[in-house]
Parts: sequence; C-alpha cells; structure tokens
Amino acid sequence: MLNTALQLEDWPIGRLIEYDRNPRKNDDVVDRMAQAIVEFGFRIPIVARSDGLVVDGHLRLKAARLLGLATVPVVLADELSETQIRAFRLLANQSANWAEWDDARLSAELQDLLADDYDLSLVGFSDG
Repeated sequence: MLNTALQLEDWPIGRLIEYDRNPRKNDDVVDRMAQAIVEFGFRIPIVARSDGLVVDGHLRLKAARLLGLATVPVVLADELSETQIRAFRLLANQSANWAEWDDARLSAELQDLLADDYDLSLVGFSDG
C-alpha cells in the first residue's frame, strides 16, 4: 500500500548519523545550502531511520551543523527495506535531473527575480 502519511518530527542534530557510503560529494556547497536555509528556512526535512541513520538530506544536515542549529525536521523511513533505502538515496539525488528546463519560462522567472534585485546565487544561478 502506498504510504502518503508523513510524520514530521523535530530531532536533536546530534541524533543523526551520516551514511558513510553517501556517493554525493557536497562539502564544497555546504555554505550555499546554509545560506539557502537562512533565506527560506528548513523547508525540506531530513529523511532518516529511527536509529538516526540519514537516508536523504546529508547536505542539509551539514548546513544545519554549520549554522549551529540544535534541532532539524526529520521524516522517518522505517517502513522501507534496506534495499529500498539504498535505492531511495539514489532516487532522491537523481530525480531532479529527470526533467529539463523550459528555457523561456526559466528566463522569465530569473528576470523577475533580477527585477526584484534578488541574489540569484541563492537559488544556484548567476545573473551573467
């Protein structure tokens, strides 16, 4: 059965354990994620098992540590098997690459942000 009910919990940051085989290299963008969290708040929770092992959200966790946050929002994934957790880690990182940008619509969004004097680097773009 499809699980659509998510239970959001607020966890002490020290309770979370990074997955030591995380294939994403992200140390060089922790500052950028920290800036995004400051700008927008912690909008995307960390996905973890109840033993604290992070399933998704390693970069957000590192940014939270950098910011000195005491707690972070967590969604549990205990109903997933070990194989599903391994696959979900990859899905969570790869799925953003499935879609292509509509260049005209993207350009319009960026132009609107620039017109509001918004720093595009906060959303991963440049004004050049």
